[in-house]
Amino acid sequence: MDPIQTRALNALEPYTLLSKSATSPRAAADLVTQATSAPNTSVFAELLQTPNIQALRTASADYAAYLTLLEIFSWGTWSDYT
Repeated sequence: MDPIQTRALNALEPYTLLSKSATSPRAAADLVTQATSAPNTSVFAELLQTPNIQALRTASADYAAYLTLLEIFSWGTWSDYT
């Protein structure tokens, strides 16, 4: 594995582990904010796949927007964001 990719996965690992305890929509949304704001995190697919983050899809629109943000960070483009 590429050293840069390894570093990115290692930077994301704490957030992936924390997602197991993020059982409320607010906690999951906060975790998305923390992960996307953290230095060295540039790979988000593993976090996106966790059940508590996926649960944002059925949460209120305010919280579902955090899942959309994470999807854009995972595989979106600049035009998706703007």
